Amino acid sequence: DAYGAFVEIDPTHAAAPLVQVEVIEAYKQGGFPDLVLDAKRDFVERYAAGTPYWQARTFEQQPEVAAHLKSNLTDLAAYHHAEAQASGDTGEYGEAARWYRTYLDSFPNDEGAPQTNFLLAEVLFESGDFRTAAAEYEKTAYAYPYHDASGEAGYAALLAYAEHEQRLSGAEAATWHRQSIDSALRFSSTYPEHEQAPAVRTDAAERLFALNEFSQARDVAAEALLTPMTPELERTAWTVVAHSEFDLENYAAAESAYTNLQAYVGIDDPSREEFDERIASSIYRQGEQAQAAGLVDAAVDHFLRVGRAVPNSAIRATAEYDAAAALIQAGNWARAAPVLEDFRSAFPEHELVANATASLAVAYVETGQSVRAANEFVQIAETGATDEIRQEALWRAGELYQSSASTEAATEVLMRYVERYPDPFPQAIEARHQLVELAEARGDDRERTRWLEELVETDALAGAERTDRSRYLAAHAQLALAEPARRAFEVSRLVVPLDQSLARKRERMEVALEAYRKAAEYGVAEVTTAATFRLAELYQNLSRDLYDSERPAELTQLELAQYDILLEEQAFPFEEEAIQLHELNAARTVDGIYDEWVESSFAALAELMPGRYAKYEKGERLVATIW
Repeated sequence: DAYGAFVEIDPTHAAAPLVQVEVIEAYKQGGFPDLVLDAKRDFVERYAAGTPYWQARTFEQQPEVAAHLKSNLTDLAAYHHAEAQASGDTGEYGEAARWYRTYLDSFPNDEGAPQTNFLLAEVLFESGDFRTAAAEYEKTAYAYPYHDASGEAGYAALLAYAEHEQRLSGAEAATWHRQSIDSALRFSSTYPEHEQAPAVRTDAAERLFALNEFSQARDVAAEALLTPMTPELERTAWTVVAHSEFDLENYAAAESAYTNLQAYVGIDDPSREEFDERIASSIYRQGEQAQAAGLVDAAVDHFLRVGRAVPNSAIRATAEYDAAAALIQAGNWARAAPVLEDFRSAFPEHELVANATASLAVAYVETGQSVRAANEFVQIAETGATDEIRQEALWRAGELYQSSASTEAATEVLMRYVERYPDPFPQAIEARHQLVELAEARGDDRERTRWLEELVETDALAGAERTDRSRYLAAHAQLALAEPARRAFEVSRLVVPLDQSLARKRERMEVALEAYRKAAEYGVAEVTTAATFRLAELYQNLSRDLYDSERPAELTQLELAQYDILLEEQAFPFEEEAIQLHELNAARTVDGIYDEWVESSFAALAELMPGRYAKYEKGERLVATIW
C-alpha cells in the first residue's frame, strides 16, 4: 500500500515506475497472482509509450523502466493468449491482441517485435478475425528483416486469406481472391526455399488461369517448374502452361507443353484422352494459322500431322479433309487426290465422305484421270444427296467414259441414265444419240438400230418439248434407219421370171422410199438433201436395174428386141422421177443450200441429162507482162 501510495501521489516521478515494480514483487511474495496481474496491467497502462511519464524521457534514458515495461507487456499478452486458447473467450483474445499491439507500439524496432507481431496475427486468426490476421501475418513476413517466423507468417497469411474468402461474395470476394493470389506470389518469390513454396506457386498459377489471366498463369507455372517439385505438382504446372499457351493461341508452344505433360499421364489415366485431344487441337490450330497466313503447304502438313500424332483423335477426320480442301483451293489437284483417297478409306462413314467423293472426282478430272473420275461420278450417282445431283453425276460419268474410249462403261452408264431420267428432255435425247454412237463404235448394229429407233420415237412423243436439236438428231437417226432398207433394195436382183422379182424389188423400194420420206419431213436441210438424193437414187437404180435385168433365154432375136423396148418403156418413168428429184435437190442452191448431196445430184443429172447438165466453164489463162 505504501508503494502504491507513492505512485498514486507522484506517478511521473523518475522512480515511480520502479516503485510500481516493487508493488508487483510484493504481491508475488504474498502469493496473490490476481493482484500481480492487476499490478502489471496498472504498470503498462501508466508507463507504456506515449504516457505522461515519457514526455520528458526516453527508453535510452530509462532502460530499466523500459525493460520492466517490455517484460510486463509480454506477460500480459501471453497470459490472455493462453486464457483465450483454453476458454475460446473472445474477450480474452481481445485482451491478448491489445497487449501485443501495445508492445509493438512501444517497441516497434525491438528484436522481439517480429515474433510479437506473429503472435498478434495468431491471436487474430484464432479469434476468427481472418482479414486482420492476414494483414498482420503479411506484416510479420515482409515488414521486418528475416527472422525465424518469416516464412511461416507468409504461409499463414495465405491460410487467413482463404478463411476470410469463404465469408465473402460478389465483387468483394473477387477482389479479396485476387489479393490472396498476389500474397501467394509474394510468398513464393520471397521464400522460394520454403517447403510450401512450390505448391503455393503452382496453386497461384492455377487460380490465375481460372481468372483467364493466361500470360501470368503461364509465367508463374513455368517459374514453378524451375524448382524441385513432386511429380504431382509438375503435372499441374505443365497443365497450366499448356492450357495457357493454347488459350493465348500459341499453339506450337501448347503442343510442346502437352507433349511434356504426357510423361506424367499414364496410358490408363482418365486424363490421357483429354490431353491427346489437346495435342491434336494444337496441331490443327497451327494448320489454321498457317492457312490464314497463306502458307498452304505448311497448313496441309499440320493438318496431316494430326493423324500421325494422335491417330484416334476426334478431329483427325476434319483435319485431313481440311488438308484436302486447302490443296484444292490452291489448285494442287495432284496432291489433293491421294489425301482425299486416304480420308475416304479411313473414314468411310464420315458425314463428309460425299463431299470427298465429289472433290475426288473433280481432282481426277483435273489430273486427266478420266476413268477414275467417271468411277467416282458413278458412285455419286448412287449416293448423292439429291436426285438432281445423282442425275448430273451419272451424266458426267457417261461423258468421261466416252472421252477415255471406255465404250462398254459409257454404254452401261448412259443406259442407266435413259432408264432413270426421262427428263429433262434435251439430255434424254442426247443420251440416246450417244448410245447410237457408242453402239456404232463397238460395231453392234443391232444395238445401234435399237437406239436409233428409240431416239426417233422419243422425239416424236416429246410434243411441245421438242427442240431444233432433237429434230436434228431424230432426222439423222431416221436417215440412218433408212439405210438397211436401201441396201436390201440394192441387193435385190431382177431375174426371170421378171414379174416376181420385180414385185419383190418394188416392195423393198417402197419400204426405203417411206423411210427416206420420213427423214425428209423433219425439215433439216442436210438430211433433206441426203434423203432427196437417196430417193432419186432409188428410182434411178430401179430404172437401171430394169435395163440390166436378166432376159428370158427362149426369146428369138426379134422377140428380144421387142422385150428390150418394153423394158425401156417401164424403166423410163422411173428415170424421169429420178431426174425430177435430182433437179429438186439442185434447185436448193437458190436457197443457199449446197452440200455433198446437192453436188451428187448435179453429178447424177450430168449423167442422166448430159445435154443440159454436163456443161463446164471454159477459162483462158491470162499472162500479164510488165515492161
